Amino acid sequence: LCDTGISVDAYLRHQFPFVPFKPLGKGDVVDILIAGCGTGQHSIGTAQQFPKAKFLAVDLSLASLCYAKRKTNELGLENIEYAHADILKLGVLDRKFDVIESIGTLVCLKEPIAGWRILVSLLRPGGFMRIGLYSEIARKSVVAARSYITEKGYQGTAADIRQCRQDIMAMESGSLMTQLMAARDFYTVSECRDLIFHVQEHRHTIPQIKENLKELGLDFIGFSLEPGVIRHYRECFPSDYPGTNLDFWNAFETENPATFRGLYQFWVQKN
Repeated sequence: LCDTGISVDAYLRHQFPFVPFKPLGKGDVVDILIAGCGTGQHSIGTAQQFPKAKFLAVDLSLASLCYAKRKTNELGLENIEYAHADILKLGVLDRKFDVIESIGTLVCLKEPIAGWRILVSLLRPGGFMRIGLYSEIARKSVVAARSYITEKGYQGTAADIRQCRQDIMAMESGSLMTQLMAARDFYTVSECRDLIFHVQEHRHTIPQIKENLKELGLDFIGFSLEPGVIRHYRECFPSDYPGTNLDFWNAFETENPATFRGLYQFWVQKN
């Protein structure tokens, strides 16, 4: 899909073939906002996937934006505009978008729903949004590790991160925090800092997401998950073959707590 390009409608129909969403009907030329583009991996990958779309990619970090811009220029991509911006101040932007993506950015805000509400205000009626949020259930090991870090007085220095990591690896096999060893981020200093030393992180549950969607006027389309997980879900809940029942998904995650170990990543449509 990424090599040849594809319309947003075709992409979503491919990903969620049994979900009755309303197509944008705009072909390949759509306006897309990447809210929290970081160093550009997200914006570049999405721009390659939708080569005729027009992108605005924003981030709070100037260093990340500079790197993203350099990599974008190296690849010869001309459909991405980068801007230094705070999501909470995007409400003054005199633009509307057909698609908005924000993966792992809202969770760092003091009030994620406030940032989410602003993004919804920038989305055209019938537009699509892809959101990434941390799971309360899946990140119990992270919560435990942060309590441990506070108790031991570790700081966010490279030396303390390495020592903390060694202490966790020395714990009894099967303990909650040793689950962190399955995460790739655990094994590099910078990513381990983000994983368990991050000062502010909000986590969500599926019932909370359900309430947020109702408040924001968004219709749930589906989670982005591996095919094996989708098959398992359908075996457990055959009456919800499209996979749009969030009550069922909550029950499924409760029984399978590692389902959303990375993030809840899901698509919604503005009703």
